[in-house]
Amino acid sequence: MQRLRDGWWRGLAAALALTLAACGREGGRSGYVARVNNVVLTDAEIVHQRDSVGEAGAASKEYINDWVVNELLYQEAERRGVTDDATFRDQLESMRKRLAVAALLQEEVYAKVDSTELSEDSVTQVFARSGTAFLLREDITLASYVVFRTREAANAFRAALMRGASWQTSLSDLQAKPSQEPSVIQSADHQYFSRPTLYPEELWKLARSLAREEVSSPLRTGEGYVVIRTHQNFRQGDIPPFGYARAEVRERLLMDLRRARYEEFLGSVRKRHTIDIREPQAGPDPSASQE
Repeated sequence: MQRLRDGWWRGLAAALALTLAACGREGGRSGYVARVNNVVLTDAEIVHQRDSVGEAGAASKEYINDWVVNELLYQEAERRGVTDDATFRDQLESMRKRLAVAALLQEEVYAKVDSTELSEDSVTQVFARSGTAFLLREDITLASYVVFRTREAANAFRAALMRGASWQTSLSDLQAKPSQEPSVIQSADHQYFSRPTLYPEELWKLARSLAREEVSSPLRTGEGYVVIRTHQNFRQGDIPPFGYARAEVRERLLMDLRRARYEEFLGSVRKRHTIDIREPQAGPDPSASQE
């Protein structure tokens, strides 16, 4: 289902490129941005193209140069009769059908399903029923950390934590102290990290070595001095915490809804049409002996 959808949209992108090359086929218009023979590209067409496919840099020189190159090659293809070739017309018709199907499914299936409000309860229920389908593919850690400019600030923060102060209170108290520059460079509170997202490597190893809710001593890195607290570690193959898997569970639920909506819509379309499928005619058997 997903591969089918991707294929349709790749076809859509290709057709948009062809449409772009054929923009402005009426000559004689004023206020154009570029022209190749009697074909022009106008400001209005650039705005329309940007609104249609999200080309943020559509007014750039690169965009205009691409249009000129496409138009040059398209006109050369026309001059050589490429567009009159039967194979080309067949390909164009095939693309037209793919575009029509893609537009239809976008309207009747994907847009309707993707705008569906999924309740937290429905997502939670899917996870509860099939949590083993979302087993972790890598080790992760739930942790909080703060990066300080100086070791002194990092030590003061850790000391406050060791005395029993909360993470947020200790951080707020430290940030409230007057100084020439902020002592905190960056921080994260109760976030999930994997090996590629918690770096440098020494910081990942430190987080994985800590016991639950243990606070580290300051670790010097290229950005500053890091104090990290590990809330929980999870290993590859474990059932993940719901907070970590929520986005994947939601996407899985949407995929199921899209599939169901697609089957429902296709069934309703079938009822309005006559379908006749015959067995293909068997050709001569090349292995048969000739007398």
